[in-house]
Amino acid sequence: MLLSTSLLAFSALLHQAIAAPGAAELEKRVIATTSCNRDNLYRSFIDPRTSVSASSFCSTYIQSTVKTAATTTATVTAAAAKRDLEAPEAKRDLGATTYPASRLSSACSCILTAQPTPTTVFTTTVTVTTTVKPSGCTVPTPIVKNGGFESGLAPWVVATVIPPYPEYSQYESFGVQAPGYNSPNAFTVTDNAASSYFELDLTQSITLCAGQQYKFTANFYMTDSHNIPTKETYLTFYVDNTVVGASKFSDGKGPPIVWTPLSGTFTAGGSSATLKAAFVATNIVGVTWGIDNVVITPA
Repeated sequence: MLLSTSLLAFSALLHQAIAAPGAAELEKRVIATTSCNRDNLYRSFIDPRTSVSASSFCSTYIQSTVKTAATTTATVTAAAAKRDLEAPEAKRDLGATTYPASRLSSACSCILTAQPTPTTVFTTTVTVTTTVKPSGCTVPTPIVKNGGFESGLAPWVVATVIPPYPEYSQYESFGVQAPGYNSPNAFTVTDNAASSYFELDLTQSITLCAGQQYKFTANFYMTDSHNIPTKETYLTFYVDNTVVGASKFSDGKGPPIVWTPLSGTFTAGGSSATLKAAFVATNIVGVTWGIDNVVITPA
């Protein structure tokens, strides 16, 4: 619509406008710097009486073409005034003449010193990664029941003992007893060189929110009967198959008892899981473990 209006406005002025100052100089400069088709449309554009209107029209037309990249056929109608009919040039341009977009663009390019620079629009895509915590999920607290062993052993369960108990009871023992970590009780395990491989697993079923991240904490000790650092004994906590806390080789020491903190984080894979403390010795050694204050909270 803007293009049609501009064309009509320019057509009406094509043979009625007064001469524009500097038009002759414009034509001279164009001829010297470009190779232009001097057809009726071009001559009308550089006519001293219409050159200002032509420049205005071409600025609008070229800008519109750059922005829309449209193929346009325009009709330029020369509506001559009575006094113009006496001029031979005016008679030659009378009537309605249809010009394709290529002719309009060519003629406009010849009379404009420079075409408008297309506007480049840059679009930036920003990707935001958000960790969404599960909504509408609540679990009973504390998540670990009797984590300080102040109420005995339940609901903890001794699930595995290797070598089997009580066949090797003279070499191995376990249960709730003193001392605890700043408390009366802890769960303790003793392996008196029962075998070249010893393992006891203590487990408890827990309820979690799937997808929620949790923090695990506990306190433990390991003592070696030989009063040297124990390098073949281990304590590892699991939630299902994920390790959430593990001792280091240097954690085992001889008496007296030295309590050491353990901590870790994990993401719940489901609404229920098994918490396990695995006490392992990989040689015939004498070792005692103790654990206390086992806690799991949302991270």
